[in-house]
This record gives sequence, structure tokens and C-alpha cells, in this order.
Amino acid sequence: MNDSFIDLAALRVFLSIAQEHNMSTAGARLGITQSAVSQALRALENQLGTVLVNRSDRPLTLTPAGRLLTERGSTLMDGAVDLRRAVIGVGQGAHPSLRLGLVDSFASTCGAALASQYVQAGTRLSLRTGLSPDLGRGLLSREFDLVISSDGLHEVDNVDRHELLSEGYLVITPRNLAMKIDTVLDLRKLADAQPMIRFNRQSHLGAQIDHVIRRHGIQAGRHLEVDTSDTLTSMVGTGRLGWALTTPMCLLQAEHLAKTVDAHIVGDLVGARSLFLLALKDQHRQVVQHARQAICDLLTGDAIPRLAAIHPGLASLLRLGSAADLPADFP
Repeated sequence: MNDSFIDLAALRVFLSIAQEHNMSTAGARLGITQSAVSQALRALENQLGTVLVNRSDRPLTLTPAGRLLTERGSTLMDGAVDLRRAVIGVGQGAHPSLRLGLVDSFASTCGAALASQYVQAGTRLSLRTGLSPDLGRGLLSREFDLVISSDGLHEVDNVDRHELLSEGYLVITPRNLAMKIDTVLDLRKLADAQPMIRFNRQSHLGAQIDHVIRRHGIQAGRHLEVDTSDTLTSMVGTGRLGWALTTPMCLLQAEHLAKTVDAHIVGDLVGARSLFLLALKDQHRQVVQHARQAICDLLTGDAIPRLAAIHPGLASLLRLGSAADLPADFP
């Protein structure tokens, strides 16, 4: 038996025969003659030292060796195709495999579309979601290649950070609340009249919102804390538990519940949450640039129109990256 590697071209012909059970049909499928199919099959059998096809059967059947080669050879061919795509992708700036960590509010709103782009480009993707502090620790311990987080890890020197967006805060209240919520003074009155529902203090967003309400002198106790945007919006939507501060992306995460609440933009409320794309310094530069552009396209083409459908003013609370990165018609 010849110990050389299996000829992938001949294997491709054999797998076509195994599917079609006919050499002429297999040749037509591959765009080659029946004679070329027969020669490739014979060469592969000579190389392996065994018969693969029962030629006397009509339609053709496989020998036990042929069935084994079909099963394992299909896996081999799939791997070869994946390898080709990966090599071409790397040459074009893509990455053959990527470990991506996403903060929950981004994962729920844009994660599927982003993942689809990578998978279709031939990237083997490992994706995990979670809270920003956990994602940051995962990046520093090299569990992730890229992270999208609300914590920019500004205290860490060996991290490259790129601001993807900045979003102001908004107020959500039960539907048809008989109060005007346009100013911080209105918000203070709301806090006196109804309890505030908060993101829990372990989350980065929860800590940021705490800072905002302290800065504006808003007195709000801690009678109820939650850990997800869905839960926060649902609690407000009951009409019995209180109001909340959130962000456009977090409200978009709870899009299916948005009709249960009213959204209010407080003009003089100062503060914003940013989302950052993070990578260890000098790592995956081309991948980072590709991801920045892909995310910008997703936000402008999908997330922002969906926000406008919830409330026409929500898109005005978002800014993408730096001003130089924004399309001319961005709000």
C-alpha cells in the first residue's frame, strides 16, 4: 500500500460518486468526464490498496472500506475547505479563530448579527457574555481576544481601547404617568413620589448610575435592585414598583417590553455610558479595525432605527466613536 497522503482531488471525486451512486452523474456534477471520474477512483483505490466501489451493482454501492472513507473523508474535506477559507481570510485581515466577550446589553442587541458576520467569513468563533468586570478580568487573563465592555480598563497600561459609542441616560416610568419628566428638577420630584428600581451595585452600569444620581442630588433609596435590562424594564412596566434610569442600548435589549413603559429624555441630566472595544496592546490590530467598522455598520443600520421606533428622541442620546468616524447624517 502507498503510504503517501490521500489525494484530496481524487477524494472529492470519490465523495461525489458516493453521493450520486453513478459515475456519469458524479462527473456532470463536478464538470468532468466519466472517464476522468473512473481514472480518479482507480488511482485512489490503488493508493489505498483496496476496492472502494462495487462497480457491478446498479446503482453503484460502496464496499465497507468505501463507507468508512465516505464518513471520515467528508470530515477531511470539510476541514480542507475551512482551512482554505481561514488562510484566505487571514490574508485579507480576518482571523481564523476568535474568542469574543460581550457585555450583555450589546450581546442581546447586536451580538447575533456580529457573530453571523464572523462565521460567514470562516472564523471559528467562541462567544461569551457577562458583566463588564468579569469580561475585563477575562481579557487580562487572555481568556478573550477581544472584549466589548462598558469598562474601558483605563487604569491598565497594556490595553488598547476604542470607544464604540457613548450613550446618555434616560428615565423609564410606568405608562401614562401623570407627571412631566423633562428636567432634573422633575426627576427629583419623581424620586420623592415613587421608589427607584436600580441595576445592582456589582455591575459597572449600576455604579455609573449611582454616580449620576448623586451628582444631581437625587435622593433614591435601594428598595429593589436587579441584574438585567429585561428585568428592570419589566419591573417598571408593572406600574407598581417604581421608575428607573437606563440607557438606549439597555432599553433596546428589552425591546419586547418597551411598550410597557414610557421613555423620558431629561435635557439637563449630565452623564453618559460608553462601550469600548478592548484588546491587549499590539494584539489583533487588523481584527480590531475590522470589528470597529462592523459594529459601526450594525449600530447605524440596525440598532439606531430600532431605537427610533421605540422613541424618536432616543437616537439623539447616542454618539458613535469620535466625531471623525460618524456618517454625515448621524444625529
